[in-house]
Amino acid sequence: MKTSVQRYIEKMLERANYEHDKSVEMWAGSIAGARGIYAQGTSVEEVRQELSEILEENLLLAIQDKKKISGFSLKTIHA
Repeated sequence: MKTSVQRYIEKMLERANYEHDKSVEMWAGSIAGARGIYAQGTSVEEVRQELSEILEENLLLAIQDKKKISGFSLKTIHA
């Protein structure tokens, strides 16, 4: 079962844009509507992994700071 964090990251990665810069043989990626989320790497998969890690870090920091995140809900289950 996926966590709400994993589902959010997957949803955001669907909006990722990738570009290849032939002059430096690098890929770059960013996520539409997510300010400051940018990564570079030698392959699209490397960039996607970096974007995923950056999204997770930003999300966890926002949760820690009790900031509202558009498109994300942290549901608490009480036993």
